[in-house]
Amino acid sequence: MNGKLALNTAIWSIMLTGLGAAVIYFNPQLMQTWAGPALLAAPPLAGIFLFIASRGRAERPVSAPEPEVEPTARGAEDVKTASKPPAPEPVTEPEPSGPSPEVTVAQILGLLQREGRLIDFLQEDIDAYDDAQIGAAVREVHRGCRSALKDVLGLEPVIQADEGAVVEVDEDFDPARIKLVGRVHGKPPFRGVLRHSGWRFSKINLPAWTGGGKPDVLAPAEVEIQ
Repeated sequence: MNGKLALNTAIWSIMLTGLGAAVIYFNPQLMQTWAGPALLAAPPLAGIFLFIASRGRAERPVSAPEPEVEPTARGAEDVKTASKPPAPEPVTEPEPSGPSPEVTVAQILGLLQREGRLIDFLQEDIDAYDDAQIGAAVREVHRGCRSALKDVLGLEPVIQADEGAVVEVDEDFDPARIKLVGRVHGKPPFRGVLRHSGWRFSKINLPAWTGGGKPDVLAPAEVEIQ
């Protein structure tokens, strides 16, 4: 590339120098002024400057492209892993932990009906009975239902104190466990009279639900075959 450029520059310099010499030959008066020497010296000087500038541009170092680095086995594995979308986690259906709330309610009401005939008593129209008859019926219902609730739920008072006693309510009391009534003002702790001790269950001891019965049946109908 440099040799071809030098040859072309030399040819053009010679041609322009010859053209300047011809002009001076036919007009020798030009040598007595600055124009004559300029016509002869300008083409060679221009060629030299052009050649030097072109050669400097050609010899300027060109930055070589950075070689591609082959990924190592570990790097290739990381790239491969990063390019893959994460596998979706398998969706597992939660295992049923127990009967539904509807079944639990049906079991408890069915138990109270079986042990104390509670539903029969509540659904009975008692207006036609006197107080003595109602009292005798209530006694039987009370005995059976109390025993059933104790065995199944382990009922116990929320506050272990006699109703009418003076009790203290701490600052961090749970409103779901203690309900404040009366003239409530200021901030806890409070002192007041226990009007109802509340109830809480300490266990749930219902029979295992097999799913064979109907959850809406609290007590089956009884038909005596003659």
